[in-house]
Amino acid sequence: MLSFLLVSCSDSAAPTYQGSEIKVLKTTLATDLEQEFERHRYHLDNLDRGVPPLILQTLPKDLPSIKSNRRKKQIFFKSLLPMVLLANNEIRRERKQVLDLKNVVDQGRSLDEHQLQNLTNLAKRYKVRTASLTSSEAFDALLLRVDIIPAELALAQAANESAWGTSRFSQLANNLFGEWTFQPGTGIVPEGRPEGATYEVRRFENVYESIRSYLRNLNTHFAYKELRLIRAEARNADLPIVGEALAEGLFRYSIRGDEYVKDLQSLIRSNRLTRFAAVSLRTRG
Repeated sequence: MLSFLLVSCSDSAAPTYQGSEIKVLKTTLATDLEQEFERHRYHLDNLDRGVPPLILQTLPKDLPSIKSNRRKKQIFFKSLLPMVLLANNEIRRERKQVLDLKNVVDQGRSLDEHQLQNLTNLAKRYKVRTASLTSSEAFDALLLRVDIIPAELALAQAANESAWGTSRFSQLANNLFGEWTFQPGTGIVPEGRPEGATYEVRRFENVYESIRSYLRNLNTHFAYKELRLIRAEARNADLPIVGEALAEGLFRYSIRGDEYVKDLQSLIRSNRLTRFAAVSLRTRG
């Protein structure tokens, strides 16, 4: 097993995973990956033991050539589910940090230097800018953003945006969600890019970094404020965070608008993705 520090090169450092050691899989063929899943006794129809904490360096290179849709989907969901859970666990720990710091301030106490630095890092990571980081406004803004994205929604979007992991960008750049970069040479130039345009499709070191970046994008970009408000309303009402409901806030993710939202909701339903809503990572190997 290989311990893996969950830190992005471009983001502030996030907390490390606390559980079984994470294994980074560098397999490039679907059959080898399936053997790894079997070695971990990892089956989607029986997740009572939890999901093994696995990170993929890349998706299988022969995924586009698999003719069985059922097999392709199984590999895709089994590959991504552990990484979505790992990324959401990072966010849960960050949210707990925010709540703990807010509790200190609410009790009328001052944050020490370490606590203030943690708060500053979180505000930077989640793009919260206020006159005072210890104000109620700052904490409200952070709690609106520092929250999970349900596994069923992340899996549905990944399937939609990457054509089940077979797209050029997911295969060559580990980019599952079509995220752009405006730093020339750091990504892949899309075919048919308009003349004079400078954007590229961002390249990620591994598949996990693509998922982390996607979650951060939904939690910080102004275009997805509606999603965050839907989620906050559920939190305030002490209701579960449901992917199909949050999808309503993603009409700006695609030029297809409401039709795109309906596609995501259909993917969630037709693939029974809500069965993954309550699963968790294994705490033992």
